[in-house]
Amino acid sequence: MSQDKRSSPRMLNSIDLECYTIEDSPAPVTARISDLSTTGAFLDCLNTLPTGTKLGLRFVLNEHLVTVAAVVMHSMPQFGMGVHFLNLSPESRAMIENLLSAQG
Repeated sequence: MSQDKRSSPRMLNSIDLECYTIEDSPAPVTARISDLSTTGAFLDCLNTLPTGTKLGLRFVLNEHLVTVAAVVMHSMPQFGMGVHFLNLSPESRAMIENLLSAQG
C-alpha cells in the first residue's frame, strides 16, 4: 500500500474552471478540478501539458471567485495533471480551508 505524500488535506470534488497557459501565447486548456487543497489541485484533462508549464486558473467556490497562477508539477497523459498554486490569496486560502473542515 502506498503512502500519501501530500502535505495538505484534499477535497475530492468536481469543479468547473477556466484554465489557460500564461507563458508565450496564452491558450485555453479544457479541464476540471477533481482534487483541491490549499497548495494545489489535480486537473482532469485529456490533453496534458509538460511539467513546469505555468497556468492561470479561475473557479468559483461558494460564490467566491478564485483566481490563481499555478505550475504543472506532474502530468499523466490522457488522465490529468497536478498543479501547485503560486499566488493563492489569503481570502481564497481561507475559503478552501473552510470547505475542507466542513468536509470532515
